[in-house]
Amino acid sequence: MWDRQTKFERNPILISDDHRNSNPLELRSLPELIHEKALLYPDKIALRFRDHVLTYHKLTNSVNQYARLLAEYGIKHGCIVGLAVDRSPEMVVIMLAIIKSGAAYVPLDPEYPQARIEFMLEDTGACFLITEEKYGDRFQYKGKMILREDLLRQALQYPTTPPKIDIDMDNLVYVLYTSGSTGKPKGAQITQRGLVNFLVEMQYEPGLDENDRVLALTTISFDISGLELYLPLITGAEIILTDAQTSKDTRLLMEIVKKQGVTVMQATPATWRMMLESWDKRLPIKVLIGGEALSKKLAEKLLEKCDSLWNMYGPTETTVWATFKQIHGDDEIITVGRPIGNMYAYILDSQLRPVPDGVVGEIFVGGVGVGKGYLNRPELTAQLFMDDPFSDMPGVRMYKTGDLGRIVNGGEIQCLGRIDHQVKIRGYRIELGEIEHTLGKQKGVKDVVVLPKDERLVAYVVLEKDQRARFAEWQKALRRTLPEYMIPSNFVTLPAFPLSPNGKVDRNALEAIRQEMEKANRVYIAPRTEQEQLIADIWSELLQIDQVGIKDDFFELGGTSIVAMQIMARLERETGRRLPLAGLFTANTVEKLASQLELDELSISWDLLVPVKPTGNKPPIFIVNGLDMNVLLFNNIARNVDPDQPVYGFQSKGLNGVDEPFETLEDMAAEYIAALLEKDFGDTYALAGYSYGGIVAFEMARQLQAMGKHVKMLAMFDTYAYNRGHFETGLPRYIRKVKRQFPKLMFVTNSLMRQPMETIRYQQAFFKRKYNEFAVYMGLQNPPSTDSAEDKINAKYEAAYRKYHMQPSNACIIDLFRVDTRLYFLDDPIYLGWKSYALKGLVVHNVKGNHKTFLMPPNDKDFAILLQRLVDKRMKPEADT
Repeated sequence: MWDRQTKFERNPILISDDHRNSNPLELRSLPELIHEKALLYPDKIALRFRDHVLTYHKLTNSVNQYARLLAEYGIKHGCIVGLAVDRSPEMVVIMLAIIKSGAAYVPLDPEYPQARIEFMLEDTGACFLITEEKYGDRFQYKGKMILREDLLRQALQYPTTPPKIDIDMDNLVYVLYTSGSTGKPKGAQITQRGLVNFLVEMQYEPGLDENDRVLALTTISFDISGLELYLPLITGAEIILTDAQTSKDTRLLMEIVKKQGVTVMQATPATWRMMLESWDKRLPIKVLIGGEALSKKLAEKLLEKCDSLWNMYGPTETTVWATFKQIHGDDEIITVGRPIGNMYAYILDSQLRPVPDGVVGEIFVGGVGVGKGYLNRPELTAQLFMDDPFSDMPGVRMYKTGDLGRIVNGGEIQCLGRIDHQVKIRGYRIELGEIEHTLGKQKGVKDVVVLPKDERLVAYVVLEKDQRARFAEWQKALRRTLPEYMIPSNFVTLPAFPLSPNGKVDRNALEAIRQEMEKANRVYIAPRTEQEQLIADIWSELLQIDQVGIKDDFFELGGTSIVAMQIMARLERETGRRLPLAGLFTANTVEKLASQLELDELSISWDLLVPVKPTGNKPPIFIVNGLDMNVLLFNNIARNVDPDQPVYGFQSKGLNGVDEPFETLEDMAAEYIAALLEKDFGDTYALAGYSYGGIVAFEMARQLQAMGKHVKMLAMFDTYAYNRGHFETGLPRYIRKVKRQFPKLMFVTNSLMRQPMETIRYQQAFFKRKYNEFAVYMGLQNPPSTDSAEDKINAKYEAAYRKYHMQPSNACIIDLFRVDTRLYFLDDPIYLGWKSYALKGLVVHNVKGNHKTFLMPPNDKDFAILLQRLVDKRMKPEADT
């Protein structure tokens, strides 16, 4: 094993791990590496397909024969060869023969639509198309067509010795098409050097040796198939190749894994989730996962079943996987780790400047694996493939991935979704614009927006005047040009699209509109199951309503945040299941809430960003909750602001009783920003925070400003800013405490005269709390139980606040909502400590109520009206930030 020397520069630039002497200029070609292993393991099985096996000796002999035959056809350096054949041993042999001839191939899955395959052939200018007899009449192709059956017969006449062909490592090895935003796919050009570097690095880590068996299930039109087909062959390992039908049936795949003793398997999260359904016992298998985000829940389930789990990341344009990370059960954050050898990763802002650790930016990838750009797309290539300013090697480029990320854990990359509207469905990268472009050309369609929803696609369509929906016709037309995974499974027709303030379609509002349309046609339906009956009975009792149907909406029935807390507490007592309070925004009916109870605990969503009211054309406001953690309280705001004002809330991490709360306030703000940036809300934000949440919103504004984003509104809902006292020690701390006692006494005296009962209750609770703290300190009683998730979060968040050093900010004007009824003493009752921190100014707004009641009826309506006026004022395009 080589001695690994790690070379890593401090963030925000991630430098690859360099080990051995893997100089990319000294890499040998893929055919050379496979030939070496064939000499070392001639009689070892290289490839197994059903009952058919190929030894390394037989495989290389066949590749040599095919390469010589292809040379006779005229396939050589500079040629691009289309390959549209079924999955079989011959497919692998032909791919290797094309590479050995010095040419490049473009993989064409025969299951893809004819029009898509013909476009790829035309766009590449493919000199040759290798296909099968059954597909011979399918394609309108002007070049030379070669049939697999002919090759199989003719190749036997050629010598098995390697042909004398010099391979230029900087030449293309394949062109792989990815979804394009303009309605046409784009061909990423990958070099021999990039592919070999990737394979050599994967051989080292995650690691492969001659005793491994690798399951090859991925279509060759998906670039990760390169690992499954080539990595075993440069290692002396065995390929277990599946046919197209088997690769789609996870039950059959699991049978193969067990029967054939597969030790390494690679798949997308969607495939692994399906595999788990038939995975009954732990297996000695190494799991590679990539293509879309890996959730902590899925990681935990896989770790129970496999030997090791590796999270992989890399765009097609940078040669399969660019980074990797072994995932462990105690990982708090799921990351994609660090770059492989001779690859580099940078987290940059919009000006291509590195951002600090923990701050979100765009992921750029540099190094040997960066391809030559897009075939015949010079403008797009120039836009996304650019000179690498962080490399001292001339001509080196980096790729702008369009993925958001940040550096955590001392140097690992955490991926945070897409900047644009590109999505991944079941591991396939999809430009929604390509589907929209194609669907928009169909009869009757005036405008269309396509969005992902739970591993499927939903098309929202505005019809031409006097036209009707033609769902079946549209799907049929799409299938003529798009693969199956790009066909929307659901269509929703609308009279018009909701628009954002900048005149663009408000995509965030479309899903809520679909739900509202479904809601309009609901009628009373009685409970059908024990769970539904239990929930309906609890709602009926606590909402004081005689009859509750399974389709009735909690909020429409008059549900409040207080009642919601009572409902969730009762359900936890009755069922032993803890559900997120914020879940009532989406699981807002008896039927949906019952479905949540039936889910596996790991499948329940505890998302940080909660859509309180996602519909509306105005800029949304994002509110951070306080230590009471009752995000449903923001529903009082949402119900009373303008109908077209979206409202979102942030809820605490750890409410599920499983995840650990944030350790620092900075981390809390960064995670909230990460959750915010996963959605497409633009670059300007309106932030607010209630109580403790105001401090978090303040830190969020600071971090967003550092990222080049614009915070145009920062509102404090009765938040006190002073915390310098936590850092005082010795005599200064004692003097400050003594000096505040007389004004505190005067405040309590005046408060008793104005509101005696409220003041007495507050002071009683205060002195009881202080006595208990003193008794614990003196050992007179045990510390209070912190078994509940809420108590644990409170303790962590209070500790985080004590460690947080506030610094003045010039992000924007700070708007302070100050209650007119105060039950506790403050050193600064006028500005609540904010004046020294608001460099751009502080505006105070008086609101009715005390710290707890100003957001509740009857004060909530007046508060919401005042807040709406402020949002409208601050978020105007010309508003001074």
